[in-house]
Amino acid sequence: MIAAVVGLGCASVALMAMAQDAPSTPRIGRPNPEVLQALAEVRKQYGADAVMLEGFLMGHAIESGAVRETAVTVSGIQEYRQKRYLTFTLDSGIVYNDRELGADERLGRTWTRIVEPTLRRFRGLDLRADGLGLWINYTHKPYTDEADLRAHLSQGAGEPEAALFYLLTSDLAELYAARITGQQLAERASVLVNGVGRSVRVEAAEPTPPAPSR
Repeated sequence: MIAAVVGLGCASVALMAMAQDAPSTPRIGRPNPEVLQALAEVRKQYGADAVMLEGFLMGHAIESGAVRETAVTVSGIQEYRQKRYLTFTLDSGIVYNDRELGADERLGRTWTRIVEPTLRRFRGLDLRADGLGLWINYTHKPYTDEADLRAHLSQGAGEPEAALFYLLTSDLAELYAARITGQQLAERASVLVNGVGRSVRVEAAEPTPPAPSR
């Protein structure tokens, strides 16, 4: 199991999500009154979509290979370039392999496997803000395979990296209306990695294997 955190302001409550065979929406084991109260406060202050966003962000991080603790928090409204963004912070628990992915590929994979799949769980988003901010933390280091990574995690999880995506509600509406693609949304987004502006190169979809012959 991987501990996930859902928080509001300074109050945060531990939840549990299944790390193996994780569904798109993480299963939460026996939420106690404190957890339910925290979720109710998130819903009251930021709306029902905020609660759903927390769950989907956490679920896609787990599905994307998280090997460390996964935590998600509503960070509240943040201003960027005179726009107000409802911002979420996701500690993904992912350790990308430097032997497979460079800086551009890490950013592209984060978009392709966490950001865009999360957004596409909705037909529209009620954010009560000018846009959505997603702050996603992960690390990277060279390793042979997952077994090697897990065997040496106690020696360090690698170099930390933080990708911040600012997405305007008007652009999200275009995506949901099928007037722009995920790549076009990524191009319109303001993206920072460790505070430096970057462009997203969306990771190519994996080819669908041919159907077995009969």
